[in-house]
Amino acid sequence: MQLNKHIAALCIGTFCLGVAELGIVPVLTAIANDFHVTIPQAGLYISAYAAGVCAGIVGLLAFGRNANLKTTLLIAACLIFCGNLGASLAQNDIMMLAARFVSGSPHGIFFALSAVVCERLAEPGKASRDVTLMVLGQTSANLVGVPLGSLIGFALSWRLIFGFIAVLALLLILALTRWLPSMPVVKQPLTNELSTLKSWHPWFILSGVAIGSAGFYAYYSYVDPIMATVAHMPAASMTLIMFLAGAAMFIGNIVSAPLTKYYSDVALVCAGQTLIAIAVLGALFYSDVPWIALTSMALAAFGYFFIAGPMQALIIAGAGDAKVILAALGQIAYNGANAIGAFLGGEAIRHYGFANFSALPGSVLSFISAIVFISLLLRYPRH
Repeated sequence: MQLNKHIAALCIGTFCLGVAELGIVPVLTAIANDFHVTIPQAGLYISAYAAGVCAGIVGLLAFGRNANLKTTLLIAACLIFCGNLGASLAQNDIMMLAARFVSGSPHGIFFALSAVVCERLAEPGKASRDVTLMVLGQTSANLVGVPLGSLIGFALSWRLIFGFIAVLALLLILALTRWLPSMPVVKQPLTNELSTLKSWHPWFILSGVAIGSAGFYAYYSYVDPIMATVAHMPAASMTLIMFLAGAAMFIGNIVSAPLTKYYSDVALVCAGQTLIAIAVLGALFYSDVPWIALTSMALAAFGYFFIAGPMQALIIAGAGDAKVILAALGQIAYNGANAIGAFLGGEAIRHYGFANFSALPGSVLSFISAIVFISLLLRYPRH
């Protein structure tokens, strides 16, 4: 299967964003020590990234709906460069917060518009496959970029992680310039685009996306303490555990791409979301058994990225003039739900006292999301 050049360019961008989003996690303590702040204060660097994601999406909806897609993606690539260069050179807490906000601002824009680009440039019947391949950059970041960044951060300096992303962003700018054709958007009155949102159908899909994403992150955000305090696995094994999770995500993405040729997007989402729900339920009851804890984590991670491409394609399918708006709302559903899910998982741990109880809200939300998409499948079996 040949990877088109425009998809390769987009993959560079999603790789950058994947490392920028999660690469800070394993070096958070080192950053806190350098800036003389507490761990909770350093955690705001992660929150600043999420805030940037939301701000970027709002900016896209307000000012970039009718802009040339190539131009907007190039602006996003420049923000990736500036934000991560700023993080690598930050000298204090305020500078780091600002850099992380800028780093996050292109995240939702890039993923949303990349899905639209893949859909517009795809050969007939291959839009879902191309969207899935575009997401491959993010799964590669989870498999290779984050673990490698962690090693570099501990061996040399955490600043090199963000410096590497900035250098890669320059390659992204070059690749987008050379490999992505100019893609003007036919200007439409906002009322025409919003008319699509009057239907229940896109909101039904977005609700399923948000609920499922919240369920996954309610559990997955606390994999580290689950493995350490419930499965009683040694701390030294966490690097390998995270590599296993990244490998599962990568394989889920790879397996999903060719299946889009034979199954509808909603059918694939149903299968993957049901797998996540079962895996998280297993984590809730059997995380004290190490091999079950690891298997549950791997299956949940596999399922989440198995549905990533079909889910993106499903969000914008049949959107007509509102593709950019729906793709942007999809990113809000993903990222907003991630924060809510992590909060609910943390509250469950606080209430019950054990890390595996993060999977309680996780399993409930995952099953609700599965029911949402199964009902959609029954109504639109070939959607």
